[in-house]
Amino acid sequence: MKGTIVLLTDFTWHNWYVGVMKGVIAGINPEAVVVDLCHNISSQDVREGSFILGNSFAYFPRGSVFVAVVDPGVGSDRRNLVVRTADHLFVAPDNGIVSSIFEKAVVEKVWSVSPGRYTLPVSGSTFFGRDVLAPIAAHLSLGVPPEEMGDEIGSVCTVPAIRPSLDARGELVGCAVYVDSFGNIITNIDEECLKRTFPGGLPREDLIVRLPGRTIRGVRRYYEQGERGAFLALINSWGHLEIAVNRGSAFRELGLVEKKSLEIRVSIGSKP
Repeated sequence: MKGTIVLLTDFTWHNWYVGVMKGVIAGINPEAVVVDLCHNISSQDVREGSFILGNSFAYFPRGSVFVAVVDPGVGSDRRNLVVRTADHLFVAPDNGIVSSIFEKAVVEKVWSVSPGRYTLPVSGSTFFGRDVLAPIAAHLSLGVPPEEMGDEIGSVCTVPAIRPSLDARGELVGCAVYVDSFGNIITNIDEECLKRTFPGGLPREDLIVRLPGRTIRGVRRYYEQGERGAFLALINSWGHLEIAVNRGSAFRELGLVEKKSLEIRVSIGSKP
């Protein structure tokens, strides 16, 4: 039986972990279509993984099975989840990575699955992606019902997304949530938030975006609206405010080594 299995991990492509997970899936369902959603989630960053998952799942066909392995608690007593919505199934550790699914879809049921009939024998305690999560997903893609695999549960661990806030000066304060391979910095400030805070349509010239050591005037719609080599702020195709450099890397130009410390402030007009 064909099925679509979508992989999301923080494994990168610099080791053999993703390949082994695909091998396990092929051994159980050789006809499955396996899609690599993303493997460069920042190491152990559950919130970032949840952000990518929540912004992606709706673009996949009904019946797709997502396997999200960002698992700093691997080997502990945390549960292995199967989450079902009307259109998709999600297999993940119970560490908050499925939080965005609860925010953006109606979750019908959740099951906790222990190693056993539908997993490999657990060898060691460091690679549940191979031994537990990938086999569960492969069996789900074959049509095995989740209720046959585990016990239904009523609650899961959630890690709410960090929301932008309004400070005493009326500035909208946000943060970086993802940096892509081009060095574009995606923030947690979305278009609807901007419109609520600063009523009016986008793009617009009167919004000021401040970063440490940088000030950007105006919010654009696409990269070529900025001068080559210059910083610009724009609304990307995910509906989020993004900081970019036309034909360059905003992350590198800012001299950043990680994203968590970056604060983004948006206001109207010029302020001291």
